[in-house]
Amino acid sequence: MTGLILAAVLCAAEIPQTDGEAWNEGVDFYRSGDVTNALRVLRPLMLSKTHGARAAEVVAKLEYDRGDLEEAANAAQIALRSAPEDARANRNFTRAADGLPRLREAKRVEAVLKAAQGKDPGAMMQAATYDARSLMEQAGTYLTNDPVRAVALADSLSLRAEKLADTWLPVREAIAQAVTNEEQASTIVLQIEQAEAKTKRAAEQFGDMDEGAYATMSDVEHDFTRFLKLTAMPPAAMAEGEVAQSNAWQDVAAFNGRSWQADALDYTRAFRAKFPAWARAYEQQAQSDTNRPPFTAEDQAKISALATELEKLQLECVDKSLPPSQEKSLEIIRQIRELLPKDKNGGQGRQNQQDNSQQQNNQDQQQDKNKEQDDKQDQQSDQKQDQDPQQQEEEKESEGQEDDQQEQKDDKEVEALLKKAQERNDEHEADKKARMRKAPLPPNERDW
Repeated sequence: MTGLILAAVLCAAEIPQTDGEAWNEGVDFYRSGDVTNALRVLRPLMLSKTHGARAAEVVAKLEYDRGDLEEAANAAQIALRSAPEDARANRNFTRAADGLPRLREAKRVEAVLKAAQGKDPGAMMQAATYDARSLMEQAGTYLTNDPVRAVALADSLSLRAEKLADTWLPVREAIAQAVTNEEQASTIVLQIEQAEAKTKRAAEQFGDMDEGAYATMSDVEHDFTRFLKLTAMPPAAMAEGEVAQSNAWQDVAAFNGRSWQADALDYTRAFRAKFPAWARAYEQQAQSDTNRPPFTAEDQAKISALATELEKLQLECVDKSLPPSQEKSLEIIRQIRELLPKDKNGGQGRQNQQDNSQQQNNQDQQQDKNKEQDDKQDQQSDQKQDQDPQQQEEEKESEGQEDDQQEQKDDKEVEALLKKAQERNDEHEADKKARMRKAPLPPNERDW
């Protein structure tokens, strides 16, 4: 008897619920305030033909009350599809969907800021500035490709610009926290928000293959460069200043309408403004971290004096190009960088510079070698032209005879190869015929 009762119970347990039964159970959970079980039962029921719309409406309300707008909007949309003209279904969907853009943006910002925790805003801005310059350069050329490649490049540039726009978020937070003046902080935050909006607009223009993407990216590059000067720490500022000063000394064409000399001056001013506080902070960290190289007061004083002299020289060079002063400015920058304490990657950076220099020297040596060979060939050609015409004619005849002999030799080699190939082919045919003669007749052709 016990076995029969257990079998009956198991059979009853295996009988699936009808949609009506599931609906009644879900409503009971809902009325009793058991939200977890109500959602567990009613969520699968949203696809039901008979009870789906009502289940979706209840699920939408429960998810909205819990603050999950994504799930609430999805459920409200299912209920609306069943009754597109229903006013209540429209209101429920609108109420849930209206908050989604803000919610999604808040989640995106939270994720970006979380990923940027512990990173140097100046280093992030430096990398973003280089990427902005790359995007600006490609914005002026990608439309000249064939249509298929142009579309692929446009999509790639659009994605890069979207990612670039995220850089403004942690930079905005860092600058807003660093600036104590509320009015000044508000102005800077507004400028960053405007720059972020321009970067997003460039992403949209790339995606639409709009020719205006170049002009927008040009403005974006200016914004990134300006904020790089505000956020770069002294070592990075002096490194950027060395590049700008070197370009100014070599009279490299201006990039995006900016003077390299003016850029070099801006980086020097940024360096001088931040150096005292940065040096004090470094000293405090060096006291607790014995792995950090020392930074003596004497070196700090030398750097301050050199930076003051550097700014005076660069001021003179901004209005009037003075190559000797530009070269001296470059020497001072290198002296300052040498006096600054080196981090763990400092030696590697110098090694990379040496490698690049060695590579450039190798290229120059190869070019010189090629030039020497070209000069030697030209000299031989000139010598031939200076020779007596009769001698030149004799040389031509001699060269012609050598060519004829070479041709005859080649013909003989080809003829010998053909003859050998023919002999091998004849041997193969003879061998084939011999095997055929020895092969037994097939069963259907035998005479037994």
